[in-house]
Amino acid sequence: MVKNRALVAGLAIVMASVGGAAAQQLTGRYQVVGDNGNGTGYRGVAVISGTAGGNCGIRWTIVNTPPTQGFCMRQGNVLSAAYKLGESVGLIVYRINDDGTLDGTWTIAGQEGVGKERLVPAR
Repeated sequence: MVKNRALVAGLAIVMASVGGAAAQQLTGRYQVVGDNGNGTGYRGVAVISGTAGGNCGIRWTIVNTPPTQGFCMRQGNVLSAAYKLGESVGLIVYRINDDGTLDGTWTIAGQEGVGKERLVPAR
């Protein structure tokens, strides 16, 4: 009986540490591949930083576009980010995939249509 309790306690510690590690795996550099609402594509780099407590920063550097800074929040396997692009405010919601990629759909306030974006961890 004592051995079973120790085993259960040990597994709980391992699972908690794995869960904590998974939450931190978002921090890093990503290759960006996206499609604008009008069908044109874009590429660049995104860096996610400071994911402690579920809050983070994200910075996109997209070819032919000024760098864009946003703030983000994680809840489970969803990462949402708000950003400012010029004078416009945008929102992107990513699904966090098991392989570490993030698939997102974004929009900009006051504009019709949505875009799609994939972040692939740079290795």
